[in-house]
Amino acid sequence: MRSGCRFTMMLGGLLAICPLLPAQEGPSAPNIPWGGFDNQGSVTLGYRFDDVKGYEPMYQEMFNLGQGLRLTDFNLFGEAQEGTNPFADSYSLMMSGLGGDPFPSAQFSVTKNRLYDFRASWRQAHYYWNQNDNVILPIAAVGSGLSTGLTNNHDWATVRKFGSADLTIHATNRLRFNFDYYRTSDSGATFTTASPDFLGSPGYWGSYARANPFYLYAPINDDTNRITGGVDYTYNSWSFHYAIGYQIFNSNMIANNVTSPQLSINPITSSTLEPLTSFSWTEFRRLTTPISEFSFVGKPLSRLEWRGSYMYYRYSGPLSFDQSVAGIAPDDTGTQAPYAFSQSARGNVTEPDHIISQGLTYQIKDWWSVYADYRYSRMTSEGVGNFSSLFNATTPTTGQDDILWRNGLSDLHVYMDLTPVGTLVIRPGIHLMKADVETLEGGIADPALSLRTKTAAPEISIGYEPSKKFSIRGDLHSFTNGASYTAITPHTDVGGRAVVQYHPIAKLSFEDELNISNSKFLDTNYEGRIHSNAATVSYSFDPRFSIFTGFSYGSFYAQGDIMYARGTPPLNDFLRDQEINRVISGGVEARPVKRFGLRLSGNYDNSTGVGEISGEPPAYGPVKWPLITGTVYYEFPKAGRLSVDLQRTYYIQQIVTVNNFSANLLTIRWTRDF
Repeated sequence: MRSGCRFTMMLGGLLAICPLLPAQEGPSAPNIPWGGFDNQGSVTLGYRFDDVKGYEPMYQEMFNLGQGLRLTDFNLFGEAQEGTNPFADSYSLMMSGLGGDPFPSAQFSVTKNRLYDFRASWRQAHYYWNQNDNVILPIAAVGSGLSTGLTNNHDWATVRKFGSADLTIHATNRLRFNFDYYRTSDSGATFTTASPDFLGSPGYWGSYARANPFYLYAPINDDTNRITGGVDYTYNSWSFHYAIGYQIFNSNMIANNVTSPQLSINPITSSTLEPLTSFSWTEFRRLTTPISEFSFVGKPLSRLEWRGSYMYYRYSGPLSFDQSVAGIAPDDTGTQAPYAFSQSARGNVTEPDHIISQGLTYQIKDWWSVYADYRYSRMTSEGVGNFSSLFNATTPTTGQDDILWRNGLSDLHVYMDLTPVGTLVIRPGIHLMKADVETLEGGIADPALSLRTKTAAPEISIGYEPSKKFSIRGDLHSFTNGASYTAITPHTDVGGRAVVQYHPIAKLSFEDELNISNSKFLDTNYEGRIHSNAATVSYSFDPRFSIFTGFSYGSFYAQGDIMYARGTPPLNDFLRDQEINRVISGGVEARPVKRFGLRLSGNYDNSTGVGEISGEPPAYGPVKWPLITGTVYYEFPKAGRLSVDLQRTYYIQQIVTVNNFSANLLTIRWTRDF
């Protein structure tokens, strides 16, 4: 019997049996005295079974939920017994997703009133991506017909970890000391592509490099550690904060070819006459910075609030880069010939950052307030280094460079809050920005990379609630750039958002949200349009039975000119991408008898997308993705709650069918309060 049938039969059996089980109401779990605390909590343990058919890496990308024992939730709280614990008044410990799920977390806190607060947290995120690259795509190969497809060949299975510990010591009612530690890290396997290009390469090399990317294994390993100590002081209506500390960032990357000899991933140009024999790429970077952060807020007048801050960082550190590549490629006569090149760089980067802000709030009337906030940031980045490259043992290319970037951003935001009547809030405002980017190489300004941009962005938001049954809120905004730094930086953008809520009766509610954004940059024929709308209706027949349904619609369209100047001939063409997403959702929750309940919810996602570049047919298109989740549970007196979750899903791509999969997930959970 297939696993999916077994899951369905088990779920049906539980639905039939659970209403017949004893239904005696048990008292709530009492506190457990231990260690001078009155303790209570809950724990949920479960075991998940899964049955995946089709391309399992795509399932891991979408869900990454494997089978096995899981600690779904663990919560423990304690209050100190009267006069028994001089060190703490309360504590809490919360954990979820432990045992192999992609987003586990844990938080711990302990407090002594008017003495200290301590909090520590940890969370982890698994990221997985592995599209099937052995596919047939509609790309014309040399000669005629189709070929094994040109996909992005970018895959990863990485883990990001976040950890923090914060201690606040209350010296007096006005004076507090803070000590904080924060760490984040990234590690794991990644696969990427790179073209064999190098500094000082001859002109004919560009066409070969552009057309021949190769598949590389490039695991990542980086971490950031930050430690600060600070002080908070409050005097009447004024509060001051200052923190000082240090931060260290380390990054390492080593990339190598996956096999040898290895051919290009491009099916049109890949040839056994041009194999890659070795590709080695090593990078290292270390940045350190002192930390200085000051902020204040206070009221010099009863109707005036003044706030401000100043932050200073100075990142600096060494960097290194080494690369060596060997293989066969066309020479200057077009003849296939062995080649070998190497290149390296050694340098140091410094980046002092100054960020200052000032803000005022003035209460003109009880119904009229004015806000003004100004922020200026000055970031200067200078890289000084020596570089060299060697091609086929000829005369090496060497040099020294000093590249300086100066970035200044002035940001002024002025707006008002108007409440002419208690049910109406109007907030008009304007955002003014000036960005200066200046680049110098060897002390000489580079006008192609330097630009001043001025931006004006008026906005208005409104909230109106004439009764408890009806409310509407939304905003209109736009911006106009005096100049665009990149080919896809819009010159203009106009958009808005509206949310309507309607409760005609206590049991029925309706909500609808609309978002619109239209952006343009005429110089590159760039145009982007994003429109979305989501509506939800819910109805509660009584406390034991409720339902909901919803529908969302989203459309995306982007177009623009593209240009790849390297190689002969250069590629100048037009790119277009568009997609429409429709999602239907619904659910029901019922509690037909005491202690027994069930939930059923699902959504059906239908996405249609078409992208085109250089006249090629689209490689990615319509997708269908339904997901249904059902839960039944029964609360046993004094023993806890037994829950059974069954999930059914499948994923269908119309063009790249090798990524399709279907999956059944069965989870049995037991929750116990103590």
